[in-house]
Amino acid sequence: MNEAKLLIDTGRQLTRHGEPVLFREGLYQVSENCYGWMVPNGSWGETNIGLIDCGGKSVLVDTCWDLHFTREMLKGMQPVIECSPIDTVINTHSDGDHCWGNQLFSNKNIIATQACIDQMHHMNPRSLSALKLGCKAMKHIPFASVDCFSHYMADMLAPYEFGGVHITDPTMAFQHEHTLCINGKDIVLYEVGPGHTNGDAIVYVPDESVAYAGDIAFIGSTPVMWSGPVENLVAALERLLALNASIMVPGHGPLASRRDIQHIIDYWHFVHEKIHALYQQDRLPHDAANLVLSSREFLESPYCKWSCAERLVTNAYALYRQWGAKLATLPDPLGTLDILRKQAVVAQSTLGW
Repeated sequence: MNEAKLLIDTGRQLTRHGEPVLFREGLYQVSENCYGWMVPNGSWGETNIGLIDCGGKSVLVDTCWDLHFTREMLKGMQPVIECSPIDTVINTHSDGDHCWGNQLFSNKNIIATQACIDQMHHMNPRSLSALKLGCKAMKHIPFASVDCFSHYMADMLAPYEFGGVHITDPTMAFQHEHTLCINGKDIVLYEVGPGHTNGDAIVYVPDESVAYAGDIAFIGSTPVMWSGPVENLVAALERLLALNASIMVPGHGPLASRRDIQHIIDYWHFVHEKIHALYQQDRLPHDAANLVLSSREFLESPYCKWSCAERLVTNAYALYRQWGAKLATLPDPLGTLDILRKQAVVAQSTLGW
């Protein structure tokens, strides 16, 4: 975080998931008028949020997974937004940890890609509240990996309170590219999905040379591909690099360098090659992921040091769907939860979670 100035520090010594912080949590000034609410260490729900001061009005890039953390963020942003109140919100994609705080801005203009809006109700807060509660009981069911899954999901969801959250849809949709001009400051939105999700977008502030990448970029943790195809994700990362931004704020983790982004591109090429070889051998996706994670090539790679390596299970399923595999999966959102169950098993058996 050497490129940025820490303005507001929450003072937390541990992450939301109880790990020692790798960087300070709080509001960073990353350029003259651009800010990042940076949340260590970038694991589940530890989402970075952008803020752009347009001289009397501000633009917020994404909101948090629940209302508590969204309100805490807004309190920390007071030095900026008391002079430049939030006028517009941009959602980079439809995952709840980037848009479920929207309801606190229901009287504002909220912008996202049309594909993001179409996917925004793929999971709902009440379901996660019920799952969080159910995990307490299911931890004691040693059948079909239910206990393992329950521990995994309980840890993931523990810091967040989904009660009272109502999904608030964006009020404006765009496709391909859209430029906002607020008090003379241009903010360019690029649609780069489907990839991480169906409707990913990058937010670029040309006169500040700052890009907010959303979840096409995870730094220090394993990226995840819910939608694909992988070629789109790679193209999105290459487009991010082509902007030549001086500062890149990822969806999760510390500020990104060009080298960090190239490492993510290299990861997707590595995953594509290794998983495809096992796909051709008729291995099941979670077995293929397990074999790759146990391989010497992976253990000697830089990706082995990234957290949440088990996300390769989700990535393998996305690749198999892309290649036309007929998978015996449940309809969403149950299908996603079942994949996460298999992911939990891999995390426990292979990674020692």
